[in-house]
Amino acid sequence: MVKIFFAGAGTSGHVEPALAVARWLRENHSDISSHFLGTDEGVEMRLVPAADFPLHLISKTPFPRRANLQMLRWPSRFRRTLHQTEALISGSDLVIGFGGYVAAPAYLAARRLGIPIIAHEANAKMGLANKLARRCGALMVGAFSRDPAARVGIPLRPAIVELATSGGVARQARKARALRAMNLDPLAPTILVFGGSLGSVKFNETIAVAQNEISRLGFQIIHAVGGKNELPQAQAGYFPTSYIEDMASAYAASDLVISRSGAVTVTETGVLGIYTLYVPLPIGNGEQAHNAKIVTDRGGGEILKNDAFTSAWLTANISRLVRSAQSYSASGAYLDFPLDASATIGAEVLKVLAHG
Repeated sequence: MVKIFFAGAGTSGHVEPALAVARWLRENHSDISSHFLGTDEGVEMRLVPAADFPLHLISKTPFPRRANLQMLRWPSRFRRTLHQTEALISGSDLVIGFGGYVAAPAYLAARRLGIPIIAHEANAKMGLANKLARRCGALMVGAFSRDPAARVGIPLRPAIVELATSGGVARQARKARALRAMNLDPLAPTILVFGGSLGSVKFNETIAVAQNEISRLGFQIIHAVGGKNELPQAQAGYFPTSYIEDMASAYAASDLVISRSGAVTVTETGVLGIYTLYVPLPIGNGEQAHNAKIVTDRGGGEILKNDAFTSAWLTANISRLVRSAQSYSASGAYLDFPLDASATIGAEVLKVLAHG
C-alpha cells in the first residue's frame, strides 16, 4: 500500500483543496492510503474525520511576527514539532502540501527523510511556506502560476463543480430549493456573507448594525458568523448560521456575495459567475488582495479595504452592489478557472510515485 501525507491545515482554504485531491485518489486508486497532518486547533479536526481520512496531530508552532519572548522560545518548540512530524511521515512515499501551520515542518521533515514533495500554491502571491518548499526541492504547482505548465487551479468540492457546470434551469431550481430550506423569500435579492474562520468578527459587527436597513431595502441575507462566535437570532429575511456545510446551495441561493478573498473563495465565486464584494483580510503578505484582483480585473466584483467596510458604507452602497450583481449575472460572465484541478494534481501525484 502506497502511503502519502497531506499537509493542509488550519482553515478550510487549506483543508478543502487537500481533501478534494485525497478523495480523487481514493476513488481512482485504492492502492493509495492518504493521511493528513494537522493541529488540534484547525478546522481539520472536523473536516478530515468527516471525510473518513486518518488525521495525525502535531504541535502548532507559528513563526512569531514580532521580536518578543515567543521568538526566543520558538526554535526549541519548532524542533519538537519537526521531530513529531518526522516520526509520523517516516516510511511514507510522498508529502503534498496545501498550506497552513503544518506545511513548513512537513516540507523540512520530508527533505530530511528523502521523501518526495509536491507543494500547491493556492494564492496569486507565494507564501513563506511554499518558498521553503521550493528550496526543499518540491515539485511546485499553483492555482494562478505564471508558468502555464504549473498552473493547475484550485481543487474544488464536487458539488461546486456540479453547480458551475449546471444549466440555467437546473441552477434556478437549486436556488429555489435552497431558499425554501432557509425559510427565505424566493423572489427577494439574496446576499451571502461569510468572513472565514479568521475574518468573521469584522463582518459580523458590520452586518449586525446594517442588517435592519438592508432588510428595509428589500434584500435578504445568508450570514455565516463563524463557529467560535455567538449565533444571532434568525429573523424574516435574515438567516444566520455558524458554518455553512452545503456551500454549493448557499452559492446557488445568492445574487451577491460579500466575503474575504482567500484563493478558494475567489475561485468558487469566479467559476460560478457570482458578483462579489471582496474585503481582503490584511494578513500575511497581502495575498488576498492579489487573489481578488484576478476576478475584479475581469468585472466579477470589486475590492474594499478592511477598514472601509463599515455599516455606513454598506448601507450606502448595497443597492448599487445588488444592481451590479444582477447585471453581471444577466451577462452570463464567469471566470474560466480550471474545474479539474483535483484530477490534474492527482495525475502529478501518480507521476511522482511512479518515479520513486
